[in-house]
Amino acid sequence: MPTALALFPADLTQPPRSWADRTYNITRYTRMPRGGHFAAHEEPELLAHDLTEFFRAHR
Repeated sequence: MPTALALFPADLTQPPRSWADRTYNITRYTRMPRGGHFAAHEEPELLAHDLTEFFRAHR
């Protein structure tokens, strides 16, 4: 199943992409310029844009 991964610089953890690649089919990997653990609250526009682009690619 296609999976998107968005990492925000102030998040609690920053796992390497290689860890996610071992378990998931990462088709979109984004390092966000700002935001943290509560990304949907802190940076809703960034998250919404990233999700929109992810789903657009899988129509």
